[in-house]
Amino acid sequence: MASKDMEAAISFQNRMFETARQGFLSVSISVGSATGLFDAMATIGEAATPQEIADKAGLKERYVREWLGAMVTGHIIEITPDDKYYLPKHHYGPLCHRQGNGRVAALCEGIPMMCEVYQQIIQCFKKDGPNGIHYSDYTMNGPWQDKMLQKKLSNKPPTFITENKTLVDLLNTSAVVCDIGCGSGAITCLLAKDFPKSQFYGMDLDNEVLTKAISRADSMELQNTKFCLQDVCTIPKDLDVKFDLVFCINVIHDVARPDKALNTIHTMLKDDGVFLMVDIDLHSKHADNIDLPMAPVLYTTSLFRCMTTSLAMDGWGLGAAWGIEQAKVLLDEAGFNCTDTYPYATSNIEIGRASCRERV
Repeated sequence: MASKDMEAAISFQNRMFETARQGFLSVSISVGSATGLFDAMATIGEAATPQEIADKAGLKERYVREWLGAMVTGHIIEITPDDKYYLPKHHYGPLCHRQGNGRVAALCEGIPMMCEVYQQIIQCFKKDGPNGIHYSDYTMNGPWQDKMLQKKLSNKPPTFITENKTLVDLLNTSAVVCDIGCGSGAITCLLAKDFPKSQFYGMDLDNEVLTKAISRADSMELQNTKFCLQDVCTIPKDLDVKFDLVFCINVIHDVARPDKALNTIHTMLKDDGVFLMVDIDLHSKHADNIDLPMAPVLYTTSLFRCMTTSLAMDGWGLGAAWGIEQAKVLLDEAGFNCTDTYPYATSNIEIGRASCRERV
């Protein structure tokens, strides 16, 4: 092998090793997030023994001590000459949920979440394997998505709505609004609280998350929300209600038939109604996403969740990275006229694009 090729091979091998090393470290970070260990160390606020840290977190010392080994050698936590451990204050932000935003630590929890269906995904790859994995096979995804959404919102409605004057004016004038794929109702309820003149409907095809949405609305004493079990692809065209605003967040790429979903949404709107679609800000071609740092995360998440659940319903399996190019084609075909398109991001671990559309 020529020296240049040898150098390239060694460099690539080293990069692959580092990728694997960081992957293992990310799993231990997810443990620190899920068990509250980072928060416990931040609460202590100074170097402490493994036993003191375990006591503060309410955990077993032996497990905490082994976890500390991964954190110290991974340069996440520091160790003193007398074998005490502390979390530097400038590490609080991405790791702690109470004394930071904890969004990176929460993101790391997505790794074990995906591995819940790891063996099933391997079977789906095989020619004689199943088409995909059904929603009912996931037990960890819902709580993880809720946690990530709460980190993103911080108990405030999303800025892609509140910073759009047209939408704010609409919501202040007794609008009828539908949140498709509402999940546990976090966004629906925050909007209902801030815009009490409007009526908000939440639709989802998961009965378990809808139960949480109803409980959330009850706990907030909201009188302007309704939640129902409904697949957007099968909404009847003769609905009793027409909507001023329909919005969906990272939903269209998940459904079995995006074309049917968009056509249905078109029929749900009043003649002057607005459709707001928020989705992943990637391109339709792999080559066009090479320079986007979050692209590998999004493709992997899609492989383990978005694409496979669509295929399990005999759907298209668009995946999270269907891309703005394909999205524009489908929106145009459904009869939507684009009035406003804008990127949004609340941190470097989120990339999205919001598109406001009116009926043609």
